[in-house]
Amino acid sequence: MSELENKYAEKAIPPTREERLETTDTYHGCSCDLLECSKSCCLKGKDRDFWQGSSSCQMFLSVMMSAPIENTVLIMHGPVGCGHQLHVTTFGTNAGKNVRGLAPKPVNWLSTNLSTTEIVNGGEKKLREAIEYADKTFRPEFIFVLSTCAPNIIGDDVEKIIEDESKVVSAQLTAIHCPGFRSRYVSSAYDAFYHSLIRHIQLEPIAFKDFVPLNPADPNAAFLAAGYEYKKNYTVNIMTLESMGAQDESELSRLLNALNLNVNVLPEYSNADKIRFVSESALNVSLCWMHDDYFVKYLKDKYNVPYYMGMPLGLKATRKWLVDIGEHFGLKKEAERLADYEENLVKEAIAPFKEKLKGKRVMISGGSVRSAIEASLIHDDLGMEIVSVIGLLYDSNAEEAFEDLAKEHPDVPVIVSDQPYEFVNQVKTYKPDIVLCHANGLSEPAKLGAVTVPEFDVGGAYFGYNGVFQVARQLTFALENDSYVKEVSKHVKFPYKQSWYEKEPFAYIKG
Repeated sequence: MSELENKYAEKAIPPTREERLETTDTYHGCSCDLLECSKSCCLKGKDRDFWQGSSSCQMFLSVMMSAPIENTVLIMHGPVGCGHQLHVTTFGTNAGKNVRGLAPKPVNWLSTNLSTTEIVNGGEKKLREAIEYADKTFRPEFIFVLSTCAPNIIGDDVEKIIEDESKVVSAQLTAIHCPGFRSRYVSSAYDAFYHSLIRHIQLEPIAFKDFVPLNPADPNAAFLAAGYEYKKNYTVNIMTLESMGAQDESELSRLLNALNLNVNVLPEYSNADKIRFVSESALNVSLCWMHDDYFVKYLKDKYNVPYYMGMPLGLKATRKWLVDIGEHFGLKKEAERLADYEENLVKEAIAPFKEKLKGKRVMISGGSVRSAIEASLIHDDLGMEIVSVIGLLYDSNAEEAFEDLAKEHPDVPVIVSDQPYEFVNQVKTYKPDIVLCHANGLSEPAKLGAVTVPEFDVGGAYFGYNGVFQVARQLTFALENDSYVKEVSKHVKFPYKQSWYEKEPFAYIKG
């Protein structure tokens, strides 16, 4: 067994990001210094004298990842308040299903509703009852138990219950250990979700359900086996965990299909039948170094399926992504010809937008990997000036993306922060023409009168050649229609004193 399997796969509870990787949400400087600090393991010494909340709880991110999987029931093991936002997941999940041609259905979720009595005496009995009720009532393919803060504090043995109840229920049963207090980095939720698949979910095809075993006496056995191996050897799994929406899925599938490759997109909006074949491919493709490394490394260790990590954002990154994958299958020349053809088309299409965007000052804020790679799209493809690159958090998985940023834009300020008070100060200080930021951060710059565009939105297009065109069009439209944010800024006042805006944005960072 490999190091990853030995250390993590057999453990009941996955490690947090800060236990597994060099991680921080506190940094300002340049990409070169960030990389040096990451490689010398000094990021954990970074901190603040003042904090204004955090970006999210890993429990809710775990819900967002598990809810889109078809025929699933979520059980929130904790006080009922932990599920106060779960009713809204149906709207987002069904929107995603609609654009993918899937039948919209309600997200079935339950809460064990732990009261003071269970907090004192334990909530294991309630969890067992909820699991059996969910299985009998909904007959799901999967039951995800989301283990929140309370049961982890009082010591409920959730894994033992999962093992026992798996013998009783017909659904595949697993637990996502996602108590918010275990980690201040929400990215720990990606590992917690994938760990739940590794521990208890079937990741291999089942004989006589997914395939009929070959009969050696069959004269066509060798032919059938060769046909299956051929298909498998040209199959790519694209991991979608909070990385892209339906338009991006279509674009990347289109490009790989043009190379005669079979494409599976999972685990979001997939089902048990598709997930069982995750081990039956020639290559696993992760679109974000910080999202999927835990899972693709496990699949490499367990099933010897190689993986590739890369985000096809912008012309340069898309060409590299396409050619690297093509080269893996012996199709490098074909991939280069395809990239040449697509680039010629998109360069002609974005030419009118580039004239209007050239020289405009852009602040990029969002996921660290996406922000670092997007700098190339903004500067090289669209001719815009980069004011700063902000990542909500950073870990050592992102080093490759920031190495490219350090080579191409060594002087661009790099910030790692999820603090609203710092973000507002930066917008005031840098005065960008447009802020390209994470969807949950659009309101702050808009209230200051800055034009805003989502850096990522599941309804938008960002990857591949279609993504370059759509981002250029969206930026142009936003800049030409700025009257709303200008008017809003006249009527909004932030709760910060004027003295804060006169300070350096990172005055509270230490270490």
